Amino acid sequence: MLKILTELAQKSRWNLIAFQGKLHLSGRILSPMEAQAAGIASKTLMMKMYQTMEGKETIPGDEEADEDHDLLKRIEQLKPEDLLDFGTMQDRVICQVTDKVSEDGEKFEKIAFVPNEGQQNPSRNRLWVGLLGQDDKNAIFEAAMISVQEVADSGESFSE
Repeated sequence: MLKILTELAQKSRWNLIAFQGKLHLSGRILSPMEAQAAGIASKTLMMKMYQTMEGKETIPGDEEADEDHDLLKRIEQLKPEDLLDFGTMQDRVICQVTDKVSEDGEKFEKIAFVPNEGQQNPSRNRLWVGLLGQDDKNAIFEAAMISVQEVADSGESFSE
């Protein structure tokens, strides 16, 4: 039983390299409820993007435009608020799950990402989430989300 519990516990964590290879970050996966809430926000944005791109009506004045140009015009119809809402949710998840940092990937210290620049305090390992590049944010978000399904699948395989 201890072996199964140990394996499951190890899958509840993720590690990745961020800040252009300068730091290793570690964090926990989202709980199923947290993942569901984050997933709903992601799906809402994706649905808006899909509906925008799938629009069948022609864009006035662009009847002869090629498909790529038409697609770009449709993407422009997305509201900035749609992307900001997703970004805010993504930042909230990163602040929630990322809790350790290391320079060498071996010795980790506690870190807290904070949502506002005024809350950061490097001497206390508090860093503003806005300093992360979008690629790093996406990697952290994916690690927190993808691992949820992996743990669920592992748990099911143990019971068989």
